Amino acid sequence: MLDPTALFQMVSHVDPRTVRAKTLVVTLGSFVDAGQVQRLVDEHLLNTLPNHVLAHFDSDQVLDFRGHRPLITFDRDHFTDYAKPEITLHHVMDASGVPFLLLTGPEPAFQWGRMADAIELLADRFDVRLVATLQGIPMAVPHTRPVSVTRSASKPSLIPGNQPLIGTIRMGASFPAALSVQLAEADYDVVGLAANVPHYVSEMDYPAAAIAVLDALGRHAGLDLPTGELEQAAKVVDGQIAQSVAQNPDAAEMVAEIERRHDAVVAELSASPQGMEDLPTADELAAEAEEFLRGLGEG
Repeated sequence: MLDPTALFQMVSHVDPRTVRAKTLVVTLGSFVDAGQVQRLVDEHLLNTLPNHVLAHFDSDQVLDFRGHRPLITFDRDHFTDYAKPEITLHHVMDASGVPFLLLTGPEPAFQWGRMADAIELLADRFDVRLVATLQGIPMAVPHTRPVSVTRSASKPSLIPGNQPLIGTIRMGASFPAALSVQLAEADYDVVGLAANVPHYVSEMDYPAAAIAVLDALGRHAGLDLPTGELEQAAKVVDGQIAQSVAQNPDAAEMVAEIERRHDAVVAELSASPQGMEDLPTADELAAEAEEFLRGLGEG
């Protein structure tokens, strides 16, 4: 196997021997990221908290430029502003001065095993013990209710009180999922946090979902992650959605039905397990989720 250390280069002005961080946050793009959660989280953390770059990965080796063409600008008679995609490891300080690492960029298209080995080497070098992956997933939930977070983990003790509704699903893997398996086998604590985004707004920026995963990350990793700027953006977006729904009777009817079903499920989960016959079974939910994810793969 090719040397995984050749996939990344540390920045010259930082002594890696001085860097220690208990938590690594991974927002590498997945095949689905509803609400643009990963980009919103990256922009918010890097624009509001002290940070600097630790390492750059070699995009030419792991990304498919033709399959996902980078943007470039043609200005009258010349090309400019070529936005070469980058996978970057950042060192970030939370609001209380606690350090953590943030790995950003698009999902690798090639050399998944070697890329995972490289990330594991970096995690070991910087004494990481907890790895958290963040994203958004489209769900049949209403925008009028608080955003919930679907949690997964390398061991149940990392997500106490979790109430999984979906059974076993066989689906196409994403790199963050494959990375989670490898790091769990290497005895790292791994937590996956996926904000449940209303499916009818999954293509737009949905700051409320970014707030939800950051709040969950803060609780799991013991990090102080202010979300004030995102909260202001969420109010604006919520107002735009409410106005759009109010002007469209069909949309209003759809949202009302989603609210009814959502509230019924929440009420049943909060009550005794008895009397839940009207809820979808785990197999039914798994089948619906699998059909949705298969459609993404075909797309």
